[in-house]
Amino acid sequence: MAIEQFADVLLEKLRFITQAETVIGKPIQAGEHTTIIPVSRVSLGFGIGGHSGKGDITGSGGGASVEPVAFLIISGDDVRVVPVTRDNSMLSKVVDLVPDLISSFKKNT
Repeated sequence: MAIEQFADVLLEKLRFITQAETVIGKPIQAGEHTTIIPVSRVSLGFGIGGHSGKGDITGSGGGASVEPVAFLIISGDDVRVVPVTRDNSMLSKVVDLVPDLISSFKKNT
């Protein structure tokens, strides 16, 4: 495969990884009036190289990272951005922010 074709395939795959749904997650309904939307940071790095001659030689390397950074909490007309800190887990943040979700779990048990 020529290096141009290889680069096209690699860039198409990277475009798929970095689509908007990766950065702004799918909304999560929590109770009747609260919606939680996760927000992530996507980092990518890659390199590609090759040589054309008697035999085409192509190589690439790369990596990707998706890190949750915040939640958008929409409750009625109130919208809050709550950052995720490294010293607290995401789950505990969500539990702290959605007390009516905990109440609904208690009612169902």
